[in-house]
Amino acid sequence: MNLGLRALLYTARKWKKTLLVFCLILSISTLVLSGLAIADAQEEQTEEVRGTTGASFTVQRDISTGGWSSGSGGSYSTQEFMTEDMIREIASVDGIQGYDASLITLPQIFNADGESLEHENYGFYNYGSYNSQYHELFLSGRFELVEGTHITDDMSNGIMISKELAEWNGLKVGDTLTGIYYPENNTPAVDMEIVGIFDVVADKEDQVNMYDDSSYYDYSSYVFCSMEAAEGLIKGWGEDGDGISEAYFYVADAAQLDNVIKDVQNISSINWNNYAITSNDEVYQNISSALSDTGTLITTLIIVITVVSMVLITLILFMSVRSRKRETGILLAVGIAKPAVVLQYLLETLLIAVPAFPLAYICSRQVAGALGTLFGKTAENVIVTPEHFMLVTIAGCILLIMAVLLSGIPAMRLKPRQILSQME
Repeated sequence: MNLGLRALLYTARKWKKTLLVFCLILSISTLVLSGLAIADAQEEQTEEVRGTTGASFTVQRDISTGGWSSGSGGSYSTQEFMTEDMIREIASVDGIQGYDASLITLPQIFNADGESLEHENYGFYNYGSYNSQYHELFLSGRFELVEGTHITDDMSNGIMISKELAEWNGLKVGDTLTGIYYPENNTPAVDMEIVGIFDVVADKEDQVNMYDDSSYYDYSSYVFCSMEAAEGLIKGWGEDGDGISEAYFYVADAAQLDNVIKDVQNISSINWNNYAITSNDEVYQNISSALSDTGTLITTLIIVITVVSMVLITLILFMSVRSRKRETGILLAVGIAKPAVVLQYLLETLLIAVPAFPLAYICSRQVAGALGTLFGKTAENVIVTPEHFMLVTIAGCILLIMAVLLSGIPAMRLKPRQILSQME
């Protein structure tokens, strides 16, 4: 009787053991295939987070390296301000998707009837802005646009106000406001149109207190206006003490933030002794840390399942070979070589695995989505691919071969007479 037929007849005769090994291989393969699909979905989610969350960095005057002077408005730092050319040069570095800058003024704002707007502070904390969507307060999630549009660099007289301020004063997008830096000093009046309204998502206590002028203003008193309008507010006033003090740069791929900052610091035309760079990637770091922990958990589970299962299969095969000592001894006694006997055991296992792997592929396509939801994935994003099937099939066959060889070592070390003498 040839080797293949003996293997086939044995698997049929020992159908209970065959069914046990089949179910075990099916279960293991299904779980591993599902785990690989979930791991891929996790990686895709990580890539998506890198592209959608992004990160930013701030370039601001380093007043610690500059001098101080006094004027009619009090003392002020003589450190050089940022220029528009400098900001645009930084924004041209590869990896930077957008930018904004801050020309801070503290104007009074009046409605169309000339009445001062009602709010909690004497004045307003106003950011002159190029592209307000890239301002640190919006990138960090503390502010959120709820109506209208952001300030853009092609606007000459746009202004954004808080939802709370709009409700207090009955204002809406399209209304006109007038800003005056110092009415008592006859500084220029600048007319501005409300283009957007933002909501304050974070409380004041959530802000990192920088101990500057903004610390005295409630978030509802913050406004953003076009850079051209901000420059118009300070005409004839504060030439020494007012200018663009900081700029924000948005990096689409948060994982490249450090590399982009290094490229920026290599710009030789900027005296970096006068400026400080601060990275702002807390949101990305928090999310990516959670995703990384989940990815590690998934990988660990796949490894644990594989190792434990292979140990279990090896034990089952070892017990099976041990129970077949008499058969093994007879086969060896009639002249069948040890490698042929081991090959028969291997064929028996592979005959069980051949239908188990394809069936596991079919089952995993149904199971993976449900398991993925336990890790926060949507079922449609957890997909078992043919590549996963090929990987599991090849790796599974290699592991099964190793298991058969290990389980057959004790019996194959004995001679036929020794094997038969141990039988009762």
